[in-house]
Amino acid sequence: MKQLLTDIITESEIQEMLYEYHGSDVYESSSMNKLKPGPATDFIDDFVTGYKRVGGNYYMHSTPYLPHTDHKKEWNESINVIVPLYVENNASLVVFDQRYYHDSVTWCLHNDLIEFKYNTGVLGRPYDYDIKGKTEKNISDDLYELLDWAPKEQWFGLTGDAFEFIPGNVLIFDNKHIHATSKFEGSKIGLSLRYAK
Repeated sequence: MKQLLTDIITESEIQEMLYEYHGSDVYESSSMNKLKPGPATDFIDDFVTGYKRVGGNYYMHSTPYLPHTDHKKEWNESINVIVPLYVENNASLVVFDQRYYHDSVTWCLHNDLIEFKYNTGVLGRPYDYDIKGKTEKNISDDLYELLDWAPKEQWFGLTGDAFEFIPGNVLIFDNKHIHATSKFEGSKIGLSLRYAK
């Protein structure tokens, strides 16, 4: 499941969330500044019907983020709600068709092993793990054009969709979907909320 809702977050709601993010102490992970969401985000729960919020964070980063999932087995059926808040230049979130049914991991691709606060960092690429729906083909040239910050063979076996990071929009997808950030310049701020049934 991948669903894009366009123009549903107002400019005043975006500004209130940015004010909350900038007005608080952020914690850093290895590649982004994060903050636990506060009351400025409560209104989002109203349009995520049938689910209960189980986690989430604001995030700001200026380099592409590695492929990962945000799933916990204990949640069983869960979704990720991404709310773009600010972007300097064009950026996209690539949500792959492939899913990983175990607890959340971040694939370090061609890098050394990286430790994360919540996800487990693992060596290698998604194809080398027990992911569902992988292909025996290279990633498409169109998708790789957005992901060429890593060697093409690191994306082997993956297909998916790129969603432009546009404030006002909301992207909802199953937490088991592997996802990664496209190449971009500058910085971007967003909100990632996790919900479970």
